[in-house]
Amino acid sequence: MAHMKRLFHSLSRTNDGAFIIDQNHRVIFWNQAAENILDYTAGEVVGRQCYEILGGRDEQGFTLCQLYCRFAIQADKGDILPNKDIYAHTRTGERRWLNVTTLVYPAGDKAMDQVIVHLFRDATEKKDHQRFVDRVLAASEQLQKDDTVRVISVAPLGPQTGGLTAREREVLALLAQGLGTDAVAGILIVSPATVRNHVQNILNKFGVHSRLEAVAHAYQQGLIQTQLS
Repeated sequence: MAHMKRLFHSLSRTNDGAFIIDQNHRVIFWNQAAENILDYTAGEVVGRQCYEILGGRDEQGFTLCQLYCRFAIQADKGDILPNKDIYAHTRTGERRWLNVTTLVYPAGDKAMDQVIVHLFRDATEKKDHQRFVDRVLAASEQLQKDDTVRVISVAPLGPQTGGLTAREREVLALLAQGLGTDAVAGILIVSPATVRNHVQNILNKFGVHSRLEAVAHAYQQGLIQTQLS
């Protein structure tokens, strides 16, 4: 039909990933942007059930993409669906967070003649950044509220040491507890000036400008982790 051809043409020109499923939830269209994001070519997915390709799950790990998924059912009913973050996997098994928008498009003259269009974009970097920020904030809140959190330990020495010496990593671990120069000096039995020298070395090696940035960088790189006792 002419209007379906126009739809295919429009979606083939968008930078967002796009695919269309029929009433049996089989893929009938897959654009180049979808291939770029998930590595599957149109020839590999057209004719297959969409959930076999995506296998999408939510943040709690619950399966969202499955036979007669609730999003497709709601779309069939004409409900307005909010966009949704799901994680799927590429053809090579690499994890991808996708921000997905679902809508219904008429495919014929009858009310039942309709297809479901999924538009999506790669949200992996944004999602991973937000989850990292959430972890840092949660750890900070825990340190302030819970007296049972007594130690922030340094991850085992290995290739991901950030180029720090053993003493610098001890200083970093104490900074992550929110301790100041005098407190760190007292624990390590060194002078405050020595602590300040270690801190400056840490900042230089991480390429950051503040203690807070250094702690955030260390969390991001897995150099420190919270231990409960």
